[in-house]
Amino acid sequence: MVHRVRETALSDRALPESYIAVLGAGIGGLTAALALQRAGLQVRIFEQAPFLGDVGAGISVTPNAFKGLRHVGVAQAVEAQADQPLQQLTCEGHSGEILIEIDRTGVREQYGAPYLQLHRADLHAILVQAVQAADPDTLCLGRTCTGIEESSGEVLLHFAGGERERCVALIGADGLKSTVREQVFGAAVPDFSGFVAWRGLVPTTSLGDLPLESGSRVFVGPGRIFVRYPVRGGKLQNFVAFVRTGNWEAESWSQPAEIAELDAHFADWHMEVRALIGAAHSCHKWGLFAREPLQRWVTERVAVLGDAAHPMMPWFGQGAAMAIEDAVVIGRCFAAAPNDAPAALRRYQAARLERVTMIHREALLGGERLTQMDPEGLRRVPARNEDALGLFHYDPANVPI
Repeated sequence: MVHRVRETALSDRALPESYIAVLGAGIGGLTAALALQRAGLQVRIFEQAPFLGDVGAGISVTPNAFKGLRHVGVAQAVEAQADQPLQQLTCEGHSGEILIEIDRTGVREQYGAPYLQLHRADLHAILVQAVQAADPDTLCLGRTCTGIEESSGEVLLHFAGGERERCVALIGADGLKSTVREQVFGAAVPDFSGFVAWRGLVPTTSLGDLPLESGSRVFVGPGRIFVRYPVRGGKLQNFVAFVRTGNWEAESWSQPAEIAELDAHFADWHMEVRALIGAAHSCHKWGLFAREPLQRWVTERVAVLGDAAHPMMPWFGQGAAMAIEDAVVIGRCFAAAPNDAPAALRRYQAARLERVTMIHREALLGGERLTQMDPEGLRRVPARNEDALGLFHYDPANVPI
């Protein structure tokens, strides 16, 4: 499935005289555009990809993220497309014995929002549709930013091909290898975390009579993790596997991989893990690289959000949630100071820096806890997960700015 978006030459587009530019049309960039549009501001998203398609696999929308999506008006559409896990099980990888069980039946009442899981492409398509409904000229595809010049009153963007655009503020939502981060805040050298990950999708019908526990399930063992949960109404099973390894050369999240390689790492694991890997026709792998979060996210007229500001390890499933939170808060900050971009950006950094730095630090430690030599230790040691840390109580639509 490809989300076709009308492409127009820069000279043919109806650019407003004064607008906020967003670099990157991922989940964070699209949510930021919606939040800014909700505040009555003109926005343009510049995305280097020539089209937006059905990429990625599963994604968790935790209650804190859902509150942000509700603020920008897409909550109903997201919930209609999503699966709601009623329980989360953490199990010993070989035997399948349950180590930790989290009941999710009362999440909505406890946190004021549901816990959902869905295909990343479905969430992305909902955001694209909402952005275009607000302003069909918002998305500008095939635009590779090559340079950024900031002055006291504007930001000048340079694009491949020689085009230039001026905006009153720039929001870098361009991901792990952010151009905005590198050019404005300085390049950060990534450190290999010691983990390689695989992801894939399996049609549930291909699993035959395999008894699947409802909700999501995490299998853990020394140096290995395997996560499984349903998406698209249970028609697909999304899986993500992590293995501790000595080295990795490429930093990519979409490198095709051989099923046999993944299979060898989990050859002696529980039958559910074996069945999912055996039913997979393809998978992708990538190395997990850690970066220190920026100490400063904003200048006078430039800001970064999501992975461009604070790329995280995936152990809490909060990467996309943090981008959504950032986006909603930055939109609210511009709503509070619509004619003063520097003031809006200062408010944004002040509202977000402490929370995100804490979660970034905790996420770095999550993999060590889950892949310890003694999985039984997860029972004995008090949990230090997203529930224990209270992450779901946060509401980006109402946090003080």
